[in-house]
Amino acid sequence: MLLPAVALLAWTPRVAAQARTPTSLVVTAQNVTAETAGRANQSVAQPGDEIRYRLVFTNVTAGPVKNIQFVDPIPSGMVYVLGSATSDQRVRVEYSIDSGRTYAARPTISVVESGNAVQKPAPPARYTNVRWTVVGSLARGAQVTVEFHARVSEVPGQ
Repeated sequence: MLLPAVALLAWTPRVAAQARTPTSLVVTAQNVTAETAGRANQSVAQPGDEIRYRLVFTNVTAGPVKNIQFVDPIPSGMVYVLGSATSDQRVRVEYSIDSGRTYAARPTISVVESGNAVQKPAPPARYTNVRWTVVGSLARGAQVTVEFHARVSEVPGQ
């Protein structure tokens, strides 16, 4: 399995003249398990490997930007590692269990217990997307880094 790295960045510029797409978004995927184990080919993941996905955005506009939002889908064959979504800025982290249609800080699922429907925390395997929303604005030239970890559950196509 090659390490996929895909993300979406949404933001609102301070003035309309800045409404161009920022070119300074860097997305990386790193196989921390293979690196720790010293495997020669760290770009090929195996079941059980933990992958760190990191997104770094630099504000290349002439002024501050607000409403910065990072949305990163959890790749097929991967399971989100609970509690691993972090940032170096103040952010609100939310998760989707329905391919990005809705988000919640703690997604729940409905299960039946003793004949009654109850809400339970969604298991990590149900997580489909991670979304970070930067609180406040990001000054000109400033950077924000967000990341999460996922574990390889299966190798697609095998």
